[in-house]
Amino acid sequence: MINFNVPSTSANLGPGFDTLGLALNLFNKFEVRSRPDKKINISVISKNNKVNFDDADNLILNSYLKYYEYINKKIDGIDITEKMNSPLARGMGSSASAIVGGLFSAAWNAKSLISAKEFIDLAVDIEGHPDNVIPAIFGGLDINYKKGDRFSYHKINIPEELKFIVIIPDFELKTSETRKILPNRLDYTSTVFNLGRISLLITAFLEKNYSLLAEAMEDKLHQPFRSKLIPGFEHVIKTAKKEGAFGASLSGAGPTVIAVTTSNENLIADGMISAFLDHNVTAEKYILKGYNISLYKIIENIIADNKKGGN
Repeated sequence: MINFNVPSTSANLGPGFDTLGLALNLFNKFEVRSRPDKKINISVISKNNKVNFDDADNLILNSYLKYYEYINKKIDGIDITEKMNSPLARGMGSSASAIVGGLFSAAWNAKSLISAKEFIDLAVDIEGHPDNVIPAIFGGLDINYKKGDRFSYHKINIPEELKFIVIIPDFELKTSETRKILPNRLDYTSTVFNLGRISLLITAFLEKNYSLLAEAMEDKLHQPFRSKLIPGFEHVIKTAKKEGAFGASLSGAGPTVIAVTTSNENLIADGMISAFLDHNVTAEKYILKGYNISLYKIIENIIADNKKGGN
């Protein structure tokens, strides 16, 4: 048996469309047991309620099977339970969590962990983009980029003093749907705008100059289009800054909004919730910290210890 936690993730942080993602200390918990037969049983529990998926839509199952296919090994039976703390389809990396959890469950059960580079490629191939799966695997704030045909990343440890205010509205937005509303072409002005903002954002984290985040978390590539699906979005962003947040943006594809601060986090969060209510949207708040621990290293050590112990 193995238990492990997959962190929730927030992608983009404004300008880092498909290139930036960070891990947060809100965890989806996996309980995994080997079976003596070939059966695969998967349960997903969210807020004490079982979530049902068709096999075709079950990312844990599909990831588990793809891992065995990749290592060219016959399927072993397994029981996997995911106890979710991040909500589905809200821009908190729920799909990435399922994918990463399924892949690591397979690696542990097969007693065979592929290289980190291969693991990234497999996870991104399933997810379709790297910005959530990579921080879910390695923790930290990750700059994701393509190197030839493969994805790679550079990890920045998230400073301890930062607090991430996560405001989650009570409606879903699936990433697949929010991608459909994005334009097929981008103009140079918007692209250059984002290049400047993402450079500023990385500088803010590296130099701990958080006052830069007010402008660094602005975006012109995806938020202007996705925000139309989120009543009160601009009001919520302005309120977050007014109440003292360094900066704020969509979390992933939304509808969740994330703000960054070092103090007055509850005041900021309550103001953001009130701003949503002004537009007839109810929401809940989470005050989170960054998470810098690599789950890949944890699973790697567990598999190595099991081999030494003959398990």
